[in-house]
Amino acid sequence: MQNMKNWRQYGRMLCSAALAAVAVFCTAARLPELHAGDAALAAAGFILPGGAAEAFRTDFSEDTVASTPAVSSSQAPISSSEPASSSSTPSSSSVSSGTVSETITGNVKELSISNSGIQYENMWVKNTNQNHDIDIGAELAKEPAVKMKKDGTIQILIYHTHTTEAFAGSSRTQDNSQNVVAVGEEIKKQLEAAGFGVVHDTTCHDYPSYNGAYDRSGETIQRNLEKYPDIQVTLDVHRDAMGTQDGIRLKPTAMIQGKKAAQIMIISGCDDDGTLGFPDWEYNLRLGVRVQKSLSDLYPGLARPLSFCPRKYNEHMTKGSLLVEFGTEVNTLEEVKYSGQLFGKALAETLNQLT
Repeated sequence: MQNMKNWRQYGRMLCSAALAAVAVFCTAARLPELHAGDAALAAAGFILPGGAAEAFRTDFSEDTVASTPAVSSSQAPISSSEPASSSSTPSSSSVSSGTVSETITGNVKELSISNSGIQYENMWVKNTNQNHDIDIGAELAKEPAVKMKKDGTIQILIYHTHTTEAFAGSSRTQDNSQNVVAVGEEIKKQLEAAGFGVVHDTTCHDYPSYNGAYDRSGETIQRNLEKYPDIQVTLDVHRDAMGTQDGIRLKPTAMIQGKKAAQIMIISGCDDDGTLGFPDWEYNLRLGVRVQKSLSDLYPGLARPLSFCPRKYNEHMTKGSLLVEFGTEVNTLEEVKYSGQLFGKALAETLNQLT
């Protein structure tokens, strides 16, 4: 009997070891898709209890997997979940006007992501919802629930759910002169120059813990809505992160007025199956497509296709909420700050029509 018990214990140990080996193998297989700094977190996701694993799923992948961009109508989609093959030598083929030639330098592929999804005139929308189609022309014709003043009243909130997101040289930093806060400042300058009242809340929501960042930024939004009850527009400013399975990091870039800018992607969420508690998502979309149209008219090639997706991202808190991604972790600070300036001008152009 004792021998049988020993054999059972030995069998359980073998099973545990086998399961651990499978987890390590799965982790190793996914590591090339992640930043070096995120590799440990990815591994932890297989062995830590719920909270830590959830931190990896929401705080790394929400910004990346939800994006699922396609580089052009003639190329395969590229995202963190849909790897694409890439050449080991620089490509000399050009894309459309306003974009850059695709090149590979080291492990960075510089390219322009455009012309995918649904086209309306010179703008594009990528719809990843299952139950909702989009008629872009019809949405542009609808009036957003935004009424702007130009008398100094605070009506625009800029904030950052993932405040430490940074760019080439350091993918994460608390130095606000080097992370997405610097982009928010550029947007603010342009909006204020156009006569709009803006508050830029630089509260850090993703450090020391990524887990719960959206809950914390939701509290920041609510606090500002209470302090500034005239707020009409809220902008959650991020940077994206994209790569292929073979370790190539993607750098979306456009040439605007002879200068390199990081490409921009607007995200407008949808309560696709009615389970998100997000009944007014259509108002955000109305604003989103108008900003996308302004970007496309003023700066062809700057905007990636607008992402119309089944996500909430705190956009349920106002009827003028948008999440905007500026470049990726391999774009330079100069490129994203320039994009912030351009986006601010395009947004001001849009809001001028809603005064």
